[in-house]
Amino acid sequence: MRGWPLSGELMKPVKISVSQLRQGMMIVAPTTSWINAPYVYGKPGLIKSAEEIRHIIASGYTEAYYDPEKSQLTHSEPLHDAQTPLAEELCRARDLYFDAFSYIKNLMQEKKVGAIEVSTLRGFVNEIVHSLHRNFNALLLITTIKKTNDYTYRHSINVAIFSIAFSRFLGLDEDETFNTGMAGLFHDYGKAFVPQQVLNAPRSLSQQETNIIRSHVKRGHDNLKDLPWTNPVILDGILHHHERHDGTGYPHKLAGDEISLHGGIISICDVYDALTSSRVYKNAIPPSQAVKKLFKSSGQAWKPGLAEQFIKLVGIFPVGTVVHLSNDTTGIVCQQDQHAPLKPTVLVIQKKDRPYSPYYLKLAQNEQVSINRVLVSSELASITNSKFYRMLLERSGG
Repeated sequence: MRGWPLSGELMKPVKISVSQLRQGMMIVAPTTSWINAPYVYGKPGLIKSAEEIRHIIASGYTEAYYDPEKSQLTHSEPLHDAQTPLAEELCRARDLYFDAFSYIKNLMQEKKVGAIEVSTLRGFVNEIVHSLHRNFNALLLITTIKKTNDYTYRHSINVAIFSIAFSRFLGLDEDETFNTGMAGLFHDYGKAFVPQQVLNAPRSLSQQETNIIRSHVKRGHDNLKDLPWTNPVILDGILHHHERHDGTGYPHKLAGDEISLHGGIISICDVYDALTSSRVYKNAIPPSQAVKKLFKSSGQAWKPGLAEQFIKLVGIFPVGTVVHLSNDTTGIVCQQDQHAPLKPTVLVIQKKDRPYSPYYLKLAQNEQVSINRVLVSSELASITNSKFYRMLLERSGG
């Protein structure tokens, strides 16, 4: 890595995502007018606290420029660590997912939240954080195992995983990440009190049934609010994950800055996992189509910039996307390349619709091969029946 500049040499300002802001960075004004760059944070000065970073993110900014020479950084933490090989971490991630899934399923079926030990919950959240640290992609790949049965329990685990990953990506501290993860884990707890025939009705709902479904946010909040391990951040995420930036959400029709950053995080993770999951009344859409929908809803469903940050987290072709490549092979996206978002790493598992000895292909290092298209639900049967997917299903609740 390059050290200090030579005498007389000036280092140019570096453009970064606001998720990469760190205490001690010297922010400089952008070189272009704010009219041409409305989402670039441009107030010059030293970043003095984590609270200042949270305010910048919550204000909808997506990028900033900083001066490396004038900054006072003491250390930096990489956002995505992949020191553990994917295949190795998948085994641990699969076991963690199954244990959390079984715990939440039993909890919601028995409705015995009063008996919850916070140490058990903290253990699950901390293990998710550690898994994401060891290999960012393993748990995200496990979340792509979608089955229509037990959706609410799987969805709760998935939203917790995405919420923790997104919180880390945005630079939230350990306590905030834990609280957001807990809110994700229990965001749909109120659905335990909604009749299954309404929750899983394979038809359009009446207004009365819609109101029953929508009551889950308040029922979850009210059943958890007096427990000793809850706090305002957790309860806010549970109660307000269906609020929308334009005021069209529920239960309180909050708008704009009335919606907390934590509520926004749970909301966008909830929508992303719901879009990519099949239900009795709808088919899943590919992750790449889901991120397009999130982008189109930016500024309406969520504060400008939040969806863009989430898309930077998961990528244009999110982990778990099944793709057909230009060399007539089919594979599963298993790792992003932040410098080449259109060229992720793919685990190739089929060639010309036949099983193939799996191997990793880094598209960023291979100019001859590119992604032709994303496979849709009707084309995935041979993939989900593959040896690789059967391995994932062994303990992940399948």
